[in-house]
Amino acid sequence: MTEGFKTERKGAFLHVTIDRADEGNRVTDPMLDGLASITDDASLDKNLKGIVLRGAGDDFCHGRVQGTTPPEGTPKNAYEIHQRVMSRILGVYAAFRRCPAPIIAVVQGKALGFGCALVGGADIAIASRDATFALTEMPHGTAPTLALSALSHAAPKTLMDMVLTVEEHDAEHALAAGIVSRIVDQSEMEPTVARILGTLGEFDRTNISTCKRFIQRGLSLEPDTMSDLAGYTLATVRSRG
Repeated sequence: MTEGFKTERKGAFLHVTIDRADEGNRVTDPMLDGLASITDDASLDKNLKGIVLRGAGDDFCHGRVQGTTPPEGTPKNAYEIHQRVMSRILGVYAAFRRCPAPIIAVVQGKALGFGCALVGGADIAIASRDATFALTEMPHGTAPTLALSALSHAAPKTLMDMVLTVEEHDAEHALAAGIVSRIVDQSEMEPTVARILGTLGEFDRTNISTCKRFIQRGLSLEPDTMSDLAGYTLATVRSRG
């Protein structure tokens, strides 16, 4: 078990829970490396069809633990800051993108800062009706460019509002902005997750990973190029022996 997380394999799905409810599920720097490793290790499993990410307790994740000094001491320049701090955060987002199976975030309560970015980095995000989302970095003197990179698909005006007001946005606003994919009552969260996993579990893994990759890379292309890529991708997948 990776420190700060509970993991459980159920059929074709890996369930990962941030397990620091007493700390608002705030993520430490070692936990960043741990989450990236959990994701990358799971990606090697040819039978994996999804990773379900949750937070223990009442809230999804209040962000990162702030103000900690790396064991190597305070970074002395931009290169060291990037290598020893920023790269660990970006490494989680990259692992989510690399994973051929979808990352499914199940969000209750607060998703703040890095927690909000985790939702943004997921391929599917199911939020309870009482969930709230915020980017809380500015009062700490940090421009949240890393979190914004994970939320790049969301509505730009909503992102600027979140950055500059630091206010919590409700689930309806997050849905309209493209941060989450659906909202359900808290009582319906687990039945909804079970239904989605039941459907997803019946699909061919190559088709799943092909759709994830095309959404990541194909939708931003010029229309004719996107159409060509769509056609050749499907032809390649269908030509499997």
